[in-house]
Amino acid sequence: MGYLTAKQFSEIWGITERRIIKLCKENRISGAVKNGMVWEIPEETLKPSDKRSNIYQYINTEKRIMIMNVQEELKKYLIELLKKEGYIAEFQDMNTIENKTNEMQQYYEGLIYFSVDNVGLKEELWIRDFSHKLHSEASIVIVDSNKNKRNEIEKKLANQFRDEIGLRINTLILDIPKDKEVLVNDNEIVEDIIQLLTKFKNTTGMAMITDGGKIEFNEKRRTENLMVGKFYRAIYQCFKKLNKESYLWCASTMLEDEWTESPQEMKFRLRNLEVANRGVKVEKIFIFSKNKIKQFRKNKTLKIYMQSNIKTLFVDYDEIKDKEPYLLEMVDNGWDGIDKDILIVDLPETSKQRGYISKNAEEVLMAYDCFQKLKEYAKNLKEVLK
Repeated sequence: MGYLTAKQFSEIWGITERRIIKLCKENRISGAVKNGMVWEIPEETLKPSDKRSNIYQYINTEKRIMIMNVQEELKKYLIELLKKEGYIAEFQDMNTIENKTNEMQQYYEGLIYFSVDNVGLKEELWIRDFSHKLHSEASIVIVDSNKNKRNEIEKKLANQFRDEIGLRINTLILDIPKDKEVLVNDNEIVEDIIQLLTKFKNTTGMAMITDGGKIEFNEKRRTENLMVGKFYRAIYQCFKKLNKESYLWCASTMLEDEWTESPQEMKFRLRNLEVANRGVKVEKIFIFSKNKIKQFRKNKTLKIYMQSNIKTLFVDYDEIKDKEPYLLEMVDNGWDGIDKDILIVDLPETSKQRGYISKNAEEVLMAYDCFQKLKEYAKNLKEVLK
């Protein structure tokens, strides 16, 4: 889907650019997004009806979609991606809404329904009832972890909806255990939902399975040692949840200039910069010997970090080794900490795996205290390398 500017649409619709910008600000143009100083509008957007016209109450040019029972961690990503597709999202909860869809004044382009445990027949009846607010090009996506339950509803509804209305109904099955602590990529789940909603225009009664990039924690609240791909994906899942209230603290023992310019490392550095630009408090301690200062003055990564919103600090490896060597043992190959909740731990280069994630309170707090102790020896990296 392409986008046109407000100026381009002013020529197409025959109204002023100023008027279009006002409509965008009032959320009356579906899918309009502001990119810097410019409003961008999906190229297939219809001209909004004038509210003063009698025809306005009969013509609905807005792409509305109902989302039922969504978890808060998915809501932000849903709003973001649905807006890119031109949808206006409405949210309801099965526990609070009354089953009176006939009283709804709006019509909808689709329904995203997150299954609720122990709802049973009420769930099926509500979906049947809501289908009367949809048209032949609409789509229903059911999100659930119970494959058999979904298949039963699809068998009852898929053919009926196709024949009587023409709409399609498909399911996203979450292969995510409820009895274990897991780290999942919420954005990945939402992307799959949007795919089912918008791309499978001629498919109904289909079930697609996703594990959301799940990574399980063991009884010690640690993941297994992760290979390179899983490790970086896990980091990005953690970073996505950071906000202005978050604190990212990192320690790296740079005994050698082993930092590469591989795609994985370059992307990781970019993620760090993005986090800092979002307002997250980021502090990084680089531990190396004073006799390597000249060598590290030319390090590209350090130069990038020092020019960013990241607070970069230097700790002399030899001083710590002499005064408090146990701190070096605790840092080991380095780690990134998030608040006092998560520790992202690097493994030695000789290991086949790249690292692991820990939510073990004792391990995280020990690393956090170690980091704060190292700060007592720290100096501004910019001053050291200038």
